[in-house]
Amino acid sequence: MTITKTVRLSGSSDRSIEHAISTVLGRAAVTTADITNFELVKTGGTVDSSGVVASYDVTLDITFEVREPTHN
Repeated sequence: MTITKTVRLSGSSDRSIEHAISTVLGRAAVTTADITNFELVKTGGTVDSSGVVASYDVTLDITFEVREPTHN
């Protein structure tokens, strides 16, 4: 039986929404193994004083498999 857990993470990029997503997933993969999928929950960003996009913000639900306990 497979058990999964979903966590909500947010991040940003000054390049693009895609880069923000990749940044969040890449960082999550450093401490979380077995990530199976993600859902884009929210997008947004900031705008500088001249009306140009300054950053792209994303919120993701990231799902990963819960590992079986190891018995020593």
